[in-house]
Amino acid sequence: MEKNTSFIEQHQKSLDAFVRLSRVAGRRSDYVQGGGGNTSCKLNTSLMAIKASGFRLDQIDLDKAYAVVDYQQLLDFYGKTDPRTLADVEKEGSACARSATRNIAELAALRPSVEAGFHSLLGRFVLHTHPVYANLATCSVEGSMIADQVLDGLAEKHVYIPYINPGAQLTFAVQQAIQTEIQRSGHKPAILFMQNHGLVITGDDVDYCLALHDTVNERIAQAYSVSAADWPEVAVEAVDTPAGEAGQVWRSATPWLREALQTKDWNLNMLATDALYPDQLVYLGGQVDVAEEGTMADMLGKQAPKDGPLALKCTIFRENGDVLYRCGRNEAQTIEETICAVLFINKVVRSSGRRLCTMSEAGRQFVSNWEGEHYRRNIAAR
Repeated sequence: MEKNTSFIEQHQKSLDAFVRLSRVAGRRSDYVQGGGGNTSCKLNTSLMAIKASGFRLDQIDLDKAYAVVDYQQLLDFYGKTDPRTLADVEKEGSACARSATRNIAELAALRPSVEAGFHSLLGRFVLHTHPVYANLATCSVEGSMIADQVLDGLAEKHVYIPYINPGAQLTFAVQQAIQTEIQRSGHKPAILFMQNHGLVITGDDVDYCLALHDTVNERIAQAYSVSAADWPEVAVEAVDTPAGEAGQVWRSATPWLREALQTKDWNLNMLATDALYPDQLVYLGGQVDVAEEGTMADMLGKQAPKDGPLALKCTIFRENGDVLYRCGRNEAQTIEETICAVLFINKVVRSSGRRLCTMSEAGRQFVSNWEGEHYRRNIAAR
């Protein structure tokens, strides 16, 4: 390989666009929460830059938080393989992604997103998010019908993909959905809804992708009688703690969340078990508990116990809606954003008179036991 700067210099224009796409979408917690979502850019006829697993979109820079894969190798695998012939679809898909990952001298060796497979099938730029607006539809029983109604008249084609586990299985499902839409309309879809998961926008230009992403979310939000103005500014703040815990204790600084938690419209299962989408399990499963009595003020100044509510990373105090975090700031912010998203979607869907659609037990078990998601959670906690 040439000098260390050769890769970035060679692909500077494309990488600049990739960084902008990632940061514009990634700076909005109503579009992505924590390390959720991913972006990609096809740099030439073989190489694709894609967000690294577990990193936040707003962390992507010219030399940070992404991996490079040979997407032709991925296309070859998914285009020539019948998933029914594979003993373990996810194992084979992961092996292909690892083999397709390229080491670039000036980049850290990072694992590509678990969704690199379906990115390879799409256009030059791909923006995949978990917006609280689009996910109103993907987490509603009526979601497919709503998508058809609100996007009627839009030039771009869309598909609605029923829930399937993330990873290789999802890539095969996306491939089939694309082929079906081409047969139906003669065009590839630019908009993909994934039930109980999120939204994908693809195109050849960053501004086009960002504008279409905004349009789709605005239309879905309008159908549910909400807008971006209804989403809070989500934040956490440091808490004074005993010696030895500096930088590891935070509290919610989101008034909207405190108010929402003071109602009786939620329970622990809604947050940590009965998941709307995979990231809810990744970031909240086994991380959150509820203190039915007492307040955060009562607990502050005490060392974290080895068991009970305060032993977990996040404790919600039922009495007044306070939320206490014992973890790093990034992880606290991620959990806060995810709790807000789950409560927002639950409240808005129910208020609209539609029916919530949650993940199946089999889907929850897959995510909870999948090594790829454990890896993502560990990266997000750094």
